[in-house]
Amino acid sequence: MNKPNILYILTDQMRSTAMGCSGIENVDTPNLDRLASEGTRFTNAIANTPSCAPSRGTIFTGMHTLDHGVVNNEVQVKNDGPTFAGALRDNGYKCGYIGKWHLDGGARTGFTPPGPRRLGFDDYWAVANCTHNYMKGFYYGDEPQPEFIDGYEPIHQTDLAIDYLTEKAKEEDPFFLVLSIGTPHDPYLEMPEELLERYKPEAVEFMETNSIYVPDEVMQAKKEILAGYYAHIMAIDDQLGRLEAHLKELDLYENTIVVFTSDHGDMLGNKEHYFKSQPWRESVGIPLLMRWPGHIPEGRVSDAPISLIELTSSLVALSGSDIPEGMQGDDLSALILGDESAAPDSVFINFMVDVHCIPTPPFRGVVTRTHTYAESPKGPWLVYDDKADPLQKNNLITWANRDNPEVVALQKQLHAKLQYWLERTNDPFDDGDMVSDQYMPGHRGGVLPFAEVPDYFPAERAGKTAGA
Repeated sequence: MNKPNILYILTDQMRSTAMGCSGIENVDTPNLDRLASEGTRFTNAIANTPSCAPSRGTIFTGMHTLDHGVVNNEVQVKNDGPTFAGALRDNGYKCGYIGKWHLDGGARTGFTPPGPRRLGFDDYWAVANCTHNYMKGFYYGDEPQPEFIDGYEPIHQTDLAIDYLTEKAKEEDPFFLVLSIGTPHDPYLEMPEELLERYKPEAVEFMETNSIYVPDEVMQAKKEILAGYYAHIMAIDDQLGRLEAHLKELDLYENTIVVFTSDHGDMLGNKEHYFKSQPWRESVGIPLLMRWPGHIPEGRVSDAPISLIELTSSLVALSGSDIPEGMQGDDLSALILGDESAAPDSVFINFMVDVHCIPTPPFRGVVTRTHTYAESPKGPWLVYDDKADPLQKNNLITWANRDNPEVVALQKQLHAKLQYWLERTNDPFDDGDMVSDQYMPGHRGGVLPFAEVPDYFPAERAGKTAGA
């Protein structure tokens, strides 16, 4: 059998429930829904470290956070160990990358030269480290001069991906292409006006997770943010439709594994929190849709826990490549191909550093088929029964439950699972500032400074507005 191609579509800050096929959030995603119906949707897919750069480090090295070194944004990833693309490249794959990288440390607008800092992606490179400037985008190829993008960045990135697919269809070598789209990460409203207008704030239906009174003007602002978030997702769905059409047109559909996922989710005001780096499902829960005709079951919905680190090892195995020594994710290819008995008992979640501007502590935890559990440096923090309480409204670790024998027994059981992961990953669960001191010298409050977008945009571009 020919080695399968892999098209890995990676979004940024898209939570697992923000698709029509989830049946939870009110957003129209016909192409995502179709992909789910033609393959498998994993409802319990998890970002191990729910923050941009740490999560990407895990995806593209196959190592846990303390080993690839990216404990928070702006840290350069370790590049002398195993890599996702390197494993496939060594088995004859052509490896290309388009879009957001966010693994090179230093200036967010900096150039990543050819070589080990690209982690094995040496066939094609059209990358900006990290900007989230969706209407004034740019990228680098193999030279340190940026290529500027006219219009909405995800559309242009998809154009580049289609061009790459077209070229690879002429060749015999299998390909691994990552299309890393920066949306729906904030800024939530930065897109052409005609795209923003597709989702009206009055159409927003909140998930029922908020517990405090919210003034009308704050509620309206939250609706506008969510409407923009959903409009970005609808635009991503459009681009998926374009890619799918070209896979069929280029006769690549049957032998291409399509993966759609995200680096982490977004709280978006739920539980009175925003953005990521939290243990709740809105933050650690990610979409995961996988299709490989004739191999990955069609129309399947699985609640097996699977995290990004296992996804990397599993895709390496599904490609017929050897999983490199040093990769730390279990091979769950049997699960992906339909064997539910191959599901892991739990997956590991964590956020290693104390970012003082985030109103929650660093944590370690586990997600199982049925529960989410997390501890802070002070001890047990939260337990949710994800089957009885899918929106995680009822934290079972409360003063009222301190003597409840069922809750006490459950907490001990989940703590034991967490201890397994701490021992397996050699994680001492140090204080967050201690981790920052070790991995991010010169940090302030768990954060390193980063360079803003420089003033090298031509004046005529600087004056453009969304939709122009």
